[in-house]
Amino acid sequence: MGWEDRPYYREDSYGGGGARSLRFLLPRTRLGIALIVSNVLVFIIQAVTGPVAGLSPIATWGRLSFQGGVAFTQPWRWVTYQYIHAGGSHLFWNMVGLYFFVPVLEQMWGWKRTLLFYTLGGIAAGATFGLMSLVYPTGGLVGASGSLLAVIGAIAVIAPDMQVLLIVIPMTMRTLAILYAVLYLFTIVGDRNMSDAAHLGGLAFGAAFVAFGSRTRGLWEGRIAAWKKGRQRREFDRERNEQADIDAILAKVSAKGMQSLSWRERRTLKQATERQRQRDLELARSRSR
Repeated sequence: MGWEDRPYYREDSYGGGGARSLRFLLPRTRLGIALIVSNVLVFIIQAVTGPVAGLSPIATWGRLSFQGGVAFTQPWRWVTYQYIHAGGSHLFWNMVGLYFFVPVLEQMWGWKRTLLFYTLGGIAAGATFGLMSLVYPTGGLVGASGSLLAVIGAIAVIAPDMQVLLIVIPMTMRTLAILYAVLYLFTIVGDRNMSDAAHLGGLAFGAAFVAFGSRTRGLWEGRIAAWKKGRQRREFDRERNEQADIDAILAKVSAKGMQSLSWRERRTLKQATERQRQRDLELARSRSR
């Protein structure tokens, strides 16, 4: 099924007209709701345990920081920072983005693959932040923005003509992604905003993952298929050679008796009998399911 045939893309989706537009009320999806709830719960814990803006114990423990090499000695930070926010508005706008965009990807890929992609997008954003911090040293990184921008980058490649609203201005997903990229380039160079470096890294990762991932996946799937085919052929040849050896041994037993067999022939016969017993057990189990 192509993405054009998916429910979110059809003209009658979400109550009628305006094909190829992102509706205000997307269907609530498992991952979309879970991510929003998780981020809100973490924010509440931040607020209860101390000042939200970087000083709460959970922020101190979970933010991504390269100072002192903690990003490498405490690797959980690559994931935990994605669920920590620096303030109410920071959380609100990220959750709005998750609400609108994550369900689009989730309906195409399913929640498991989307969650993996979302997390990898956050890691890619963190890596970009770390690289830029070598040039412009800065503090820690928190927020779901990098992961969210990865989702936006992926959708911009999969469905570039999908219509969205930026405030009140209609535009395509392709245009939205380009505008974000230009904005982040300006703020990185002009303002030395390393958080926007993470945003740009997430956006680039999402676009590249979709643009080049299918080619890479096809190459690896072809290699895996060839390897499996080769393994099956080798297994078939092994079984055929084994059967020829067993036939020769059984013919010798029939003509001269068991006492005529060498130690090697006895071992071969025993191993073949054990393998056949194992095959029979596996066949019986599969039939009983």
